[in-house]
Amino acid sequence: MHPSIALWSHPRSLSTAVERSFIERGDFTVFHEEFAYVFFMHEQRAAIPHKNPQDGHPLTYPDVRRMMEEARAERPVFHKDFPYHCLDHLLADPGYLRGQTHTFLVRDPEEAVLSHATVHPGVTRDVLGYEPLARLFDAVRELTGETPVVINAADLAADPERTLSAYCAAIGVPFRPEALRWSSGERGEWATWSGWHTDVAASTGIGAPARKYRVSYEDAPHLREFVQYCKPFYDHIDQYRLQPEKETVA
Repeated sequence: MHPSIALWSHPRSLSTAVERSFIERGDFTVFHEEFAYVFFMHEQRAAIPHKNPQDGHPLTYPDVRRMMEEARAERPVFHKDFPYHCLDHLLADPGYLRGQTHTFLVRDPEEAVLSHATVHPGVTRDVLGYEPLARLFDAVRELTGETPVVINAADLAADPERTLSAYCAAIGVPFRPEALRWSSGERGEWATWSGWHTDVAASTGIGAPARKYRVSYEDAPHLREFVQYCKPFYDHIDQYRLQPEKETVA
């Protein structure tokens, strides 16, 4: 079996930009939020805008898991997802967890909550994703005895080359700087959730987010409460954040 690299994150974290870079590499089969079918389509735990289910797509946790695991027979797999889509299933499946290389990406909730509310005005605390992300992080750390690789969206936006180079080194994958640039446009991997990825679809590389939010904390004070709820979980994961080496000036 070829390796399987999991990038676990929360919505609006720049995780799709990292995924887009792995698509550009060309040496991985890339899966985009496949477990969302479990949460939104099969178990129907929450409503969400921009949902375009693909005919014939696996719906249950075992079937989605099987689809991605079978792909490892052909080539390495990179899959990006949010733990809240299937946390209970993951925690009950240590065999699957042990078979992955787990990595985590976090973004300051001060920014991510406003970004989320811009795309999903009816966002609820349950789908912000920080608490399940922290729970999975702790579970993986305990199960494997190792601290998973963590990167922060601020580092990614400020210095994508150094951050992804450090990320690739940490997971044992050759860094390909040419994969930091790509042609703009929608990807087939995003078809189910295309309305969520207009920014990265319009981009040609990783960069600072536009921060063109349609809401503010003054207009929607309940979002500030969401930030306060998410912050301890963010801080817990971020303390393990990968620190890319900085160039020294001679």
